[in-house]
Amino acid sequence: MIYPMYIGGRRVDGASDRLRAVVNPATGETIGSIPMGTPEHVDQAVRAANEAAPLLARMTVFERADLCARIAAAIENNRERLAKLLSMEHGKPYYTEAFGEIGACISSFRDAAEQIRWMRSEIVPTRDPNKRAFVYRRPRGVYGVISPWNFPIGNPSVYYLAPGLAAGNAIVWVPAPSTAAIASEYVRIIVEEADLPAGALNLVIGAGAVVGDALVGHPGTHAIGFTGSMGTGNAIARRAGAKPCLLELGGNGPTIVLPDADVEAAALAIHGGCFSNAGQICTSTERILAHESVADALAEALAASAGRIKLGDPMDEATTMGPVHNEALARKVIEQIEDAKAKGARVLAGGGILSDRPTSQYVQASVIDRVSLDAFINSEETFGPVAPIIRFKDGELEQAIESSPYRLSAAIFSRDIEKALLMAEQMRFGIVNINESSHYWETVIPAGGASGSPSGYGRSGGKYSIEEMSELRTIVLNLPGGNSREIR
Repeated sequence: MIYPMYIGGRRVDGASDRLRAVVNPATGETIGSIPMGTPEHVDQAVRAANEAAPLLARMTVFERADLCARIAAAIENNRERLAKLLSMEHGKPYYTEAFGEIGACISSFRDAAEQIRWMRSEIVPTRDPNKRAFVYRRPRGVYGVISPWNFPIGNPSVYYLAPGLAAGNAIVWVPAPSTAAIASEYVRIIVEEADLPAGALNLVIGAGAVVGDALVGHPGTHAIGFTGSMGTGNAIARRAGAKPCLLELGGNGPTIVLPDADVEAAALAIHGGCFSNAGQICTSTERILAHESVADALAEALAASAGRIKLGDPMDEATTMGPVHNEALARKVIEQIEDAKAKGARVLAGGGILSDRPTSQYVQASVIDRVSLDAFINSEETFGPVAPIIRFKDGELEQAIESSPYRLSAAIFSRDIEKALLMAEQMRFGIVNINESSHYWETVIPAGGASGSPSGYGRSGGKYSIEEMSELRTIVLNLPGGNSREIR
């Protein structure tokens, strides 16, 4: 089965000699194929989007709200079909996480439908009594969107597709190739069942260095949205030049457990932050800074909870964690664990790959204690199911926080709410959660990296995405006579 591209509302299969297999990470089986697009496909998609953009811009906000509502209904009508393909292609558990991601897609379009109705324009007071300055929020035009594989339809929907269409943009979407089958089926449903104008949403599949680069540099795109690695994000920003860029990049923020924390509650929240989606979340709890007075109890609780995880087939209802998405990531996680061990860390749970499974991507839920600051698992993004504990003494917390440059999200656990709040206000992160895991987020909350950090630029989520994906236009009206005119 071929999962095609969609350009101008039509299916595009691409060349038969440029097909790539879609492989199930849980079983190693081939479940279909995807076409590998070319810069020519990007050009066709951008041209189709530019033809659709004026129509979308002329729609009233109520018409665009109705469009988003139809998309939400189409996704909901195909929830089980989408969740199954998502689980098979990505590796996340079907009954929990795959259905949860589809739910986020549905809510993102429903939320956008409501939010766009209440986005306001304004009249700016002027010194000249004869002038009226009207400030409108208008779409940017054609948005190029490049999305990651960890939430292959949830991330683009929440961050870019729903707010972008609500704002009146036409979109050309390049998904990660390893999860392009679910993206293809998703766009098919939207295009065929939601009465979407031709060219409003286009899908081009292919290697990032080929179709992604062509999309970012194309003169017909007016803005770029990207979620992914720091290196690729920096390259995109350079290639985009003066185009507005909405970038969410790497995350490796600290989860801080202070001496007065409720250790049991902290361990429960951290468990979710480390092992949800097999740790493949930008805001995962990837390094835990625990005060030495509570570190033993925390390590023991996390090791016990990790041991209760059921690592298995994503389609098995008993499974609570599936394999990581690709072999390169599995190797990276194990290499980071081995590096930490060589620098004095102790593995309390997991630490390896299950050898009796169909693929080598079943990385165990792992807890590592006494990780040193110079260990790669502390300083670099891991993106896997690992809970690394870095112990700190009084006076050492600031050094531990600064030992990794990422500034996407962080968490603080403490019973002293006033102290935690003041601490959070002083920390330079896009999000700081108090007595909650670092990965907690709702789709209406703004998310993004702190300025000057490797974690990106701009804010995504809810109305904040709509604001980022639109621009202010000003019209100044001259009223000769103005306030001196007598109105009868």
